[in-house]
Amino acid sequence: MRRMCEMMGGPVRLLGRAALVLAVVAVAAASVGCNQAQLEERNAALQKQLEQELAKSADLQAQNETLKAQNEGLTSELDRARAVRAAPGTAVPPTGRAARTKPEFGEGIETAMIGGELTVTLPEAILFDSGKATLKADGRRHLDKIIAVLNKDYAGDRIRVEGHTDSQPIAKSKKLWQDNWDLACNRSMEVVRYLTSKGIDAKRVYAAGFGPYKPVATNNSAAGRAKNRRVVIAVYPQRGGT
Repeated sequence: MRRMCEMMGGPVRLLGRAALVLAVVAVAAASVGCNQAQLEERNAALQKQLEQELAKSADLQAQNETLKAQNEGLTSELDRARAVRAAPGTAVPPTGRAARTKPEFGEGIETAMIGGELTVTLPEAILFDSGKATLKADGRRHLDKIIAVLNKDYAGDRIRVEGHTDSQPIAKSKKLWQDNWDLACNRSMEVVRYLTSKGIDAKRVYAAGFGPYKPVATNNSAAGRAKNRRVVIAVYPQRGGT
């Protein structure tokens, strides 16, 4: 009997060691899994932080461009005022944009005149269905009014058509567009083609797509994202014969 127990002791000890090894492997695997999950969570947090910083940078860039344009406009007005003081008996007629009143194109369409540049901002909802780049009938009617003013009061000026989106990734229409840049560029080109089909000289106009990188409002709310989804028609004088 003693010999039999001794003979059985070897396999028992081997089984104990095997169980110990399996336990160590299981603990190591669990540790690796936890570490991977932590790394993925940390990476997602860093990615979100990066996106927020990029959005802040775009906001600051847009504000800087607006301030620069306002400064140019103030400088022009200051030069005119100096001219009047230098020759008080001579009337200085208004020139450029100062000779024109800011046009209005109806509810929902914003117009501004800053630093010699006229901008007309049309919300996505007026021109396009969500995720689409085909002009709606109502959008064409609004553009017809704008075209009439551009051909009458701004003949010869350059026209830049900008496409803008919010920062939400393309979802429902991802089969149509690679990303927001793709959608923004196609929308601006659609408007350019319509302008030229209605008599705007193709040499005056060009398309630009900014995608989500030039926001005018926060992308953290539905209202802000709606403001960012827009097309801007910017009109400015020819410079240097170009």
